[in-house]
Amino acid sequence: MKIIDISRTIHPDMKMYPGDAGPQITKVSGLDEGDSYNISRITLGTHTGTHVDPPLHLICGGAGIDRLSMNTLVGNARVLDLSSINRPIEASDIGSLEAGEIILLKGNPYDLGDEFDRLLPGHAALCDPGNLEGSGGPGVSCGACLTAACARYLVDIGIKTIGTNAISIGAPDEEYEVHHTLLDAGIVVIEGLEMPDVEAGDYFLVCLPLKIADGDGGPARAVLINEKKE
Repeated sequence: MKIIDISRTIHPDMKMYPGDAGPQITKVSGLDEGDSYNISRITLGTHTGTHVDPPLHLICGGAGIDRLSMNTLVGNARVLDLSSINRPIEASDIGSLEAGEIILLKGNPYDLGDEFDRLLPGHAALCDPGNLEGSGGPGVSCGACLTAACARYLVDIGIKTIGTNAISIGAPDEEYEVHHTLLDAGIVVIEGLEMPDVEAGDYFLVCLPLKIADGDGGPARAVLINEKKE
């Protein structure tokens, strides 16, 4: 059995969604200062790093992170490698799925060039090479983000959870519509996964967001378990 950590490391200089403040980690007491223990204080947003978007993220009265069923975040999952696609993901790229599946999308950085400022002015950090750790790619880039039509396709099939290595699930020019389409249908969204060395295939996912009362999002530790013998 192999356990693969697919979470981003939280640190003060990490890439964030435009407008979101980065995490602050403050030392409260330290052994090197003569204290009896090490303690730090952390301040971070609900959508920091690898995180889960519940319906409350965009829907008034929707379920918060503390009310999500763990069945949507723990269970059999399928990783789809879409790293050869240098544009937002369409339904035809994903292919045949089944109702109730947990799908995780692995996409490579791709250059949006000058188009990005036209699509989402002032949001260049949304698709930045540093948002995919170790990508090293040129230009502004995204992981696996969806078109609105692809989001509707996932809703029609009835999948229960969609995850991506992008900082946002939606294509830059359709981001809000993609989120609304998925969350209105009760599909849970996981963003900011880190999967550079994960191969396509079947795994067991454990993604546990912080249980924040009425949370509009929750930073999470996510791992994939490969039960095949090495």
